[in-house]
Amino acid sequence: MLLAKRLNRESNLKIIFPASSLRSGKGMTRYYNHGVSLLEKYFQLEGSRLIDSDVNGFAGTDDARAQEINDAFRNPKIHGLIAGRGGYGSLRLLNLIDFDLIKQHPKPLIGFSDLTILQTAVYAKTGLVSFSGPMLATMDAAGRDALLPLLCSDTSSRELIPANNREDVQVINPGSAEGILMGGNLYSLVQLFATGFMPRFENVILFFEDVNETVDHLDSFLSHLKLAGQLYGVLGVVIGDTDWHETSPLTSKKKHDALFRERIKTIFRREIPVITGVRYGHCDKSITIPVGAKARLDTESRSLTLLQEVTVG
Repeated sequence: MLLAKRLNRESNLKIIFPASSLRSGKGMTRYYNHGVSLLEKYFQLEGSRLIDSDVNGFAGTDDARAQEINDAFRNPKIHGLIAGRGGYGSLRLLNLIDFDLIKQHPKPLIGFSDLTILQTAVYAKTGLVSFSGPMLATMDAAGRDALLPLLCSDTSSRELIPANNREDVQVINPGSAEGILMGGNLYSLVQLFATGFMPRFENVILFFEDVNETVDHLDSFLSHLKLAGQLYGVLGVVIGDTDWHETSPLTSKKKHDALFRERIKTIFRREIPVITGVRYGHCDKSITIPVGAKARLDTESRSLTLLQEVTVG
């Protein structure tokens, strides 16, 4: 396991665009600017040279997007990296990323959704703990406030699920487990299988979210991982936001959720604790979950508690 240095108000955060451009999405520039306004009070933000670029929907060529990441890890004046937005494109960069450089100069890597691909690959190749949480284009004040303590303070024994979210958390399988937090966007995780950039899931608490999918799609993603042997080392499961596709034949989110809970029971053994309804992912007030950190899941208290620091002072 590899930890980055703790950040403070003097830290420089480099904004990166490893995937889609701001132009390839309605209102993205407005959302991005709002995120910048929320975070620039706490860090020194260094803008991206790709902010106005669009190459076939991407924020630049594959080489340019990968170079921006490599340069940020190489630059001693940069202390962390945060994605401007997600979308699609991180998968195309993996053969261009200098993982040895990242291992030599570990820094916080912040984002989620398509960034799951980059974060998971970085963990597989270096062991670096990263931060699956809001990007600038998805950030709100609550999401920012959940992220900041993980980057800037001692986090051992920190509870990740806030009290005002626990009343919405539902238990699918009861129990408790300790393990390494691994996950992110479920579709992105499945894309990594058999690439050499997917770590083996051993003694893992799996967390995931996804957006604009059907129950069948999420079932197929999980079933694929199960058939590939990736779920046998899963000790607990935390399910975040699942924003169902509007063309699904089911008529309400309640029916979607109920069907998905029944499917989950057939994928994970009864002794594996599983909770759903955690405010994580493509939703307001999203929490941040450190990828690669050790944590404890307890369904009775509906809690997910860090058992270690996720940065070093």
